Amino acid sequence: MQTTHPHHSTALPTMSYRLPVSHGWAVLPDATRELGGLTPTPNGFRARLFIGGARDIDEYTARTLAAVLARSAGYQVHGTDPDGLAAVVATLAALLGR
Repeated sequence: MQTTHPHHSTALPTMSYRLPVSHGWAVLPDATRELGGLTPTPNGFRARLFIGGARDIDEYTARTLAAVLARSAGYQVHGTDPDGLAAVVATLAALLGR
């Protein structure tokens, strides 16, 4: 027997972040604000990160982004440049240990 609850989702809540791209680099939306203007992901939430056509991410941006994602239940990175996507994923994985 299968029980369903149509009004309650079993999926984790998700926060989305869209990073601007400057000269091929993923950058923070507002570098002068705390955590680059990004709200930290609450405990138990998943994060979805959009980097567009970025080809890389600098160390400061990556460390700030890692602080934003630190309490997330998991994250996914989406982008249009395969090499940039791989670079950002590898950098975040190294910083977050995931």
